[in-house]
Amino acid sequence: MTLYLVQHGQSLAKELDPNRGLSVEGRNEIVQVANLASNSGITVSTIFHSGKLRASQTAELFSEQLKTGSIEKIEGLSPLDSVMSFTNHFQFADKSMIIGHLPFLDRLTSYLITGDQGLSVIKFQNAGIICLDQDNTNHWFIKWTMMPVID
Repeated sequence: MTLYLVQHGQSLAKELDPNRGLSVEGRNEIVQVANLASNSGITVSTIFHSGKLRASQTAELFSEQLKTGSIEKIEGLSPLDSVMSFTNHFQFADKSMIIGHLPFLDRLTSYLITGDQGLSVIKFQNAGIICLDQDNTNHWFIKWTMMPVID
């Protein structure tokens, strides 16, 4: 089973936009990464997002590039939400993309891979994709990453 985890694109400062919509740079980075993913043959069955404006805008841009038909807002993806509660209730489906926020995505990745949400296993970038997969014993591992900035 493949799971794509994405931190929303760069957003505007709260002083400029109280809803923290995507910045121009954020939109450009999402389109760049989504185009690369599409050209690499990546397909996504459903995109799930937190409902925050920057996450829903990120979902829409990824959906346009990846030609994904289904985008769903779901509860439990906010920055400080419980990883344990999320993993107990979310129905992981093959090729799902989850667009959310830090520190939630950091904790989720750590929990899925190590069983300990306090360990740090990878650093997210805005608009980057971290692809998780499961081995034949259903253990999660990082299969690949696609980031807007490689440094």
